[in-house]
Amino acid sequence: MKSECDVLIIGAGLVGLSLAAALSQSHLRVAIVDARPKPVQDNALPKRRDGYLLHAGVAPRVSAVNPSSQAFLSRIRAWQLIPENKISTYREMCVWDTRGTSHIEFGSPGEQSPALGHIVENQLIENALIEVLVESGNVDFQWQSRLSEIVYQESGYQVHFDDGRKAACSLLVGADGGNSHVRELCSLRTVRWSYQQIALVTTVETELGHHNTARQCFTKDGPLAFLPLIDEHLCSIVWSMQHVDELMGMENQAFCEHLAASFENRLGRVLGVDKRFSFPLVQQHALQYVDEHVVLIGDAAHTIHPLAGQGANLGFADARALSQILAGARLEGKAIGDLALLKSYQRRRRAENMAMASAMEFFKRIYNTDNPGVIWIRNAGMRFLNGNEQLKSIISRLAAG
Repeated sequence: MKSECDVLIIGAGLVGLSLAAALSQSHLRVAIVDARPKPVQDNALPKRRDGYLLHAGVAPRVSAVNPSSQAFLSRIRAWQLIPENKISTYREMCVWDTRGTSHIEFGSPGEQSPALGHIVENQLIENALIEVLVESGNVDFQWQSRLSEIVYQESGYQVHFDDGRKAACSLLVGADGGNSHVRELCSLRTVRWSYQQIALVTTVETELGHHNTARQCFTKDGPLAFLPLIDEHLCSIVWSMQHVDELMGMENQAFCEHLAASFENRLGRVLGVDKRFSFPLVQQHALQYVDEHVVLIGDAAHTIHPLAGQGANLGFADARALSQILAGARLEGKAIGDLALLKSYQRRRRAENMAMASAMEFFKRIYNTDNPGVIWIRNAGMRFLNGNEQLKSIISRLAAG
């Protein structure tokens, strides 16, 4: 890694890589550093099943990429590098409450219908972004380097890493996730609380085809989403609940039967399940996204509940907005670390991010109770919404970015 750069991005996940790709033709000197080893594309196993154990060849972490994020990834030439046979496009979405009788349906079937979103493995998006950056030759990579210290200078920061490397930058970008080291070292405070839920994620094979429809139901344990993958009988699931130990420890057959029953057998029997993973869910929002010569993007600035699948899309929107502001500043000869400039990014993104976080908190709370009065109100609301095409169209446009 070069000792000096204009923009130093800490964190080579989806958001950090997309920012680097968006800046790769801006004539800014950009470097990106990550504590992980360089990702390698797995030689995925072909889909097969041994009893109830499924080897789906699908990474457990996927993102629901909305049309706005797809357009951004296309503009920075990454979307075109994701294999088409790995992108699942859904044109319909169905949401219902297992403790009521109402439901909401969005979109319509058919190849001519507009896409509501695409389900793509995070690893494939990362691989495409890295390929874009390697081809550009304009971004300096450093893997397996962990941030250890930052020293403020009038013109930016001197950044120290645990392997002894140092780098000076005009703008330090924290794209290093919910436990951001950049945010901590720069003393950018957050509001944070636990959802008291844990997300269980895996891939399952279902008896009935998903017909490119994303489905989510609110169960007594928590929201359960079946996200359609490219194979008609494979879905990625995200199930948020208070306790997952019992489900994580279940035999595969018992888990599949319990999952199908909780999902009201909407896709028939669950025939197989891949390895299960879990992670805690927290709501977190930085009180400030920026300070002089430093900015936070993605999960470093905000994390939300996954029930609407908007976390990655908010991060891509951060990267898009910041890249536009920095590229414009470069053309106009402005200092990219100037606080007034960075505050324009904060104003542009904080309102949308906070609105989405508030909406997720509202839905999580209203569906996290068995109070009969609340159940009646929320089912009445769902029936009203499902019958109002204008409101559904507005919600669809908002979800599309």
